[in-house]
Amino acid sequence: MKKFKNLHETQKFAIAIPILFVISGATRHYLENFRGTLTYAYGATFTLFLSLFLVVFSFVNSILIVKDLRLKFVPKSLWLLLNASIFLYMFIAMTIAMFT
Repeated sequence: MKKFKNLHETQKFAIAIPILFVISGATRHYLENFRGTLTYAYGATFTLFLSLFLVVFSFVNSILIVKDLRLKFVPKSLWLLLNASIFLYMFIAMTIAMFT
């Protein structure tokens, strides 16, 4: 827990973004049981906007990490890959969907 306190804000966000994205996807999956109710309507909308926000925030936080990479590339490259994973996942998925 002590190591987590020593992390920079961009590194903390790099951990939180993929976790929230997976939780959003799992919530969306389990909301299917409530189809036709207000819980599904509001939950589906909320998880959609949360997912889109996390993709944009992943891109912005990746830019901030790259800005920091000038000093130490090797130790921070893992943080960049972890943070950019959500943006790259959506980018690759949209590219594949567009050409199939």
